[in-house]
Amino acid sequence: METQANGSTAATPDRQRHPLARGFEIITAMVDGGKQTYGVRELGNRLGVSASTAHRLLSDLEELGMVSRTPAGSYRLGMEFLRLAWTTTTRFPLREAANDILEDLTGRSGESSFFAIYNDQRREMMFALSVETSHPLRYTVPCGVWLPLHAGASGLAILAFLPSEVQTEIARTDLEALTARTVVDPKRLAERLAQVRQDGYALSHGERIDGAIAIASPVLGPGGSVIGDVGITIPESRFNAATTSEFIELVKAAAERLTRRFTGVENPAGGQ
Repeated sequence: METQANGSTAATPDRQRHPLARGFEIITAMVDGGKQTYGVRELGNRLGVSASTAHRLLSDLEELGMVSRTPAGSYRLGMEFLRLAWTTTTRFPLREAANDILEDLTGRSGESSFFAIYNDQRREMMFALSVETSHPLRYTVPCGVWLPLHAGASGLAILAFLPSEVQTEIARTDLEALTARTVVDPKRLAERLAQVRQDGYALSHGERIDGAIAIASPVLGPGGSVIGDVGITIPESRFNAATTSEFIELVKAAAERLTRRFTGVENPAGGQ
């Protein structure tokens, strides 16, 4: 499924899509949509299929318990889906995998820290976990929301380590300027990404949120592919340039530790 920059999905002829793939697309649309219930026609529009096709798919999913129908005739996520989601979360909890590393990063830097994950199908990132500083003035990252990769250190530290063809495809889309400092020119973005890849980290000043400074470094998974990043956010009013080098090393060390965990070299308990 191709995902556009605005979050809509490109329509693909029904005959080119397996029903199983369509079923997963419906579940994904319901999860990412953030609503309690959805109408048949609404889901059909999201997938680019007819209402009758969406109804057939929903009926199959309902038999499996993946969705359930409300008295009003709309659909919501079913108990079987929720059971599987809960089981998966308890078997591979992001909080257990990354929380102690983020707490250590926040403790050492005195600033809020985050762990973001990358979705290759969407070509977007999401803040999966954060640990906030005790400072009364701080930025809270929006966990659970899909965000573009071209804006801010949190996205650039991922984008810079994706295959070059993916970087080119993203750079050719209609990039949105989230602030006046967001880099949207493809040539400038390519130069920026090359520097991030060389340095092993990204540093941004108000490129995703006005007044926020961020430092992020990539987290790699099996095979050396980037799966997300780790970083810190700092209010511009509290930023001290003299601490930049120290913060960069703390962030890179945290990303390296989490990389070792996701590649099986180190487990959350500290064993080898």
